[in-house]
Amino acid sequence: MTVSPSSRPLRVAIVGAGPGGLAATIHLSKLPYVELKVYDQARELREVGAGISLNENTWRLLQDLGAADKLEQYTTRGVQGKVLVEHRNGRTGQLLARRFHNGDPNKPPAVRVERYKLQNALLSQVAPGIIQLSKKLVGLEEDANGITLDFVNGAKQGPFDLVVGADGIRSVVRQHAFPDHKLTYTGKVAYRVVIPQEEVARLLPDLPHASCFWHTRDTHIYTNVLDNGMFEIATRALESEEHGNKVSWGQVVPKEQVVPHYQKYCPLLREVINASDSWLEFAMFGGPRLHSVVYHGRIVLIGDASHPLSGAFGSGAAFAFEDAYALKSVIDFAYMRQQDLKYALELFDSVRAPRYKDLFGVLHTNMSNIDDINAQFPDIEDDDFVAQTTERNWQQAESHGFIYGYNIAQVWAEREAVEDAKLSQLQLNPVIAQIAQ
Repeated sequence: MTVSPSSRPLRVAIVGAGPGGLAATIHLSKLPYVELKVYDQARELREVGAGISLNENTWRLLQDLGAADKLEQYTTRGVQGKVLVEHRNGRTGQLLARRFHNGDPNKPPAVRVERYKLQNALLSQVAPGIIQLSKKLVGLEEDANGITLDFVNGAKQGPFDLVVGADGIRSVVRQHAFPDHKLTYTGKVAYRVVIPQEEVARLLPDLPHASCFWHTRDTHIYTNVLDNGMFEIATRALESEEHGNKVSWGQVVPKEQVVPHYQKYCPLLREVINASDSWLEFAMFGGPRLHSVVYHGRIVLIGDASHPLSGAFGSGAAFAFEDAYALKSVIDFAYMRQQDLKYALELFDSVRAPRYKDLFGVLHTNMSNIDDINAQFPDIEDDDFVAQTTERNWQQAESHGFIYGYNIAQVWAEREAVEDAKLSQLQLNPVIAQIAQ
């Protein structure tokens, strides 16, 4: 379909109303030629999990979405010298690395907030009634008229010109478009909880009042004293493949399942883990990078549906916001220049592919670093291993501004200028234009 003024609008369906789906909803709702439907399998929209990071790139995107003001009430600007992130040895408590807030009063600081607050901020920018709940997608049908969505109990919706798969790591849309792409269990689960600070009150004087990662050779614990009287704990633990494949996303488990994993940590951390009677458990799955996230010129994947990064970098929402921004931009670019939807999605692919190639590259480098350390020092002590991996992986990754300082608006502006020049050249040279077609 040509994305240009016509007798009917561009019919778009978004599957999934998580952060990426909501961001795409906000952006595409602003395009007057788009007829938008949004579907989510949940009976009610609620976030499962603990906190979520808002870094420099996240804030920039939230401002563009109109949702930043709803979240800035939970932050304080101009906090130069306040610790932002610490890395410590989980067994000894030794400080390994530390990073501070930049203290710029003109920018919101990097912070953690509870996930539901981000969801509420995004929902404040979504028109009432646009999201249809209890719509569990089971399949897609394609024909000359477009794509029809098949839901549980035989319900159908469509046809649509464009389907946006924002349905998370276990994406049904991705399975339809790329059936050979397989997820694998990483061998780890995450345990997460947010509890009142009073439950760890006597421990607070000894805990860093910042995002803190406590590392051992195979696992880590994350703690954060949140500003609203809450305390966040998130962990990784080794679990068998049999166990991981049985875990429902965000299922409640008793502390008796969690505590045994962390007996080698220092006494302070063992008390922290023991503070909550129940936890949420998440099995960590990942998959290879998709070299293309568009299919047949009418399906596109965003967020975890497009690139399952296994929770790496703690910025999945920001990456999904970048996807949504880019998708809106390429569709509007094609519309204004009377190009078709296939052109728009290929442009999206070419804009986003380098970003994810870089991110997966960091993960591959991290794994190579671990292999190198083990090869060079086969008898390395656990504490030395933790120190070296922290130096090579965490500190180096955080020093790469492209992860958290990436500016999709700037990237798109540069690409837009290049594409405009290409299209102008085609218009000036009919022979080239004919070959391009």
